[in-house]
Amino acid sequence: MAIAIQEPDFTPKKIPAQQRSRETFEALVEACTRLLPEHGYAGTTTNHIAERAGVGIASLYEYFPGKDAIVAQAAERLVQRVLAHLSEGAPAIQHAPAEDAFRRWIELVYATVEREKRLVAVFLYQIPYTNRLEPIRAISATLLEFSQQVRRRAGGLVREDLSDATLHLVINLVSSTILQLLLDPPAGVSERELLDELILRVEAWMRG
Repeated sequence: MAIAIQEPDFTPKKIPAQQRSRETFEALVEACTRLLPEHGYAGTTTNHIAERAGVGIASLYEYFPGKDAIVAQAAERLVQRVLAHLSEGAPAIQHAPAEDAFRRWIELVYATVEREKRLVAVFLYQIPYTNRLEPIRAISATLLEFSQQVRRRAGGLVREDLSDATLHLVINLVSSTILQLLLDPPAGVSERELLDELILRVEAWMRG
């Protein structure tokens, strides 16, 4: 007889409206966010999360059916922080001298991922359902939209015939290279060499 595999439940039981309840909800998500890099996915339990958040386990289960729903909220906050940091840095890139703009953009992406690299590593290497989480699934389209907005404001810096397909390729090239540099750096080549080569390749594709 086939054994049914229970699917993770990613949906909170409820999203609180009152401030005190909202603070408890957010404290649980923040506790999970901090515990995942410290103890890993398997080593982080609901008891750990409740203890770190300073609430009883009953309060955790008032809002969440289990750990995976809290992890899903942590993923959503991670994506929000990454996009917010990129948005904050975008104006400085747009007003930078033309010869520095692409370097500043790639170094902004690098700095953004570096801030979150321990948590990113957990989502990439430990959590078995990362690609099924809606915020993670949506990040490619969100980054494309962000890049389109930057392109529209970039004037003559980016060539006018740059297609969305090329933007996708650029986003994938930049993100995958930076993730490798931060999480699994290759032997025999320096970080600076790889970043400089990445900047040259991206500039060749995008320069107007």
